[in-house]
Amino acid sequence: EGTIDKYMGDCIMAFWNAPLDVEMQQKKAVDSALAMLAHLQELNDGLAKEGLLPINIGIGLNTGSVVVGNMGSDQRFDYSCLGDAVNLASRLEGQSKPYGVKIVVGEATHVGLPEGYVSVELDLIAVKGKKDGVRIYTVLGTEGFDKPTSLATCHMQHRKFLSAYRDQRWDVATIIAGSLRTAWHGQMKDYYEMMIQRCHELKQDPPGKDWDHVYRATSK
Repeated sequence: EGTIDKYMGDCIMAFWNAPLDVEMQQKKAVDSALAMLAHLQELNDGLAKEGLLPINIGIGLNTGSVVVGNMGSDQRFDYSCLGDAVNLASRLEGQSKPYGVKIVVGEATHVGLPEGYVSVELDLIAVKGKKDGVRIYTVLGTEGFDKPTSLATCHMQHRKFLSAYRDQRWDVATIIAGSLRTAWHGQMKDYYEMMIQRCHELKQDPPGKDWDHVYRATSK
């Protein structure tokens, strides 16, 4: 029930809840993202059989108030959406590669998801062009992708990691992150590797006692 807005090079922009109301729009956006990744795996399996390189994608999802409608003039006319929430979605997509995950979602999208999704907090980040930090998450799949006990342990250990990281206990955060490399079916290995490297850098150059826990991105 999404609306494909436009194709921009290798990018697809889509939105939900316009021109018609869409119930559970966050769920449907995330379901679409997970379906894209599932079909991408099928495509890459076929490419591998032909000896070709795999294709990788990153997905950014955000929820917020935007302006939607017909815009332009007689020479150039388009039905699209504009607004800060749209720009943030684009910035979140750009962070999927440095954070080592396939999907990055904003907090409002995360909060709007019903139970049954494996959603994990990644960081507090101020995207390029913004001063204030936003809480970002990734969605790894549905609850059925792991045993409940193992899943609960992963969540608990991950919360301990974020707590140690934000308390500037770099060595503890590094140890916990190292133990989580194989968690979540290995889907967040690259994320933990990146955060371990960040902990090493912050240990050498501490952010100070007044640190607001926000990482400020220097790239889109």
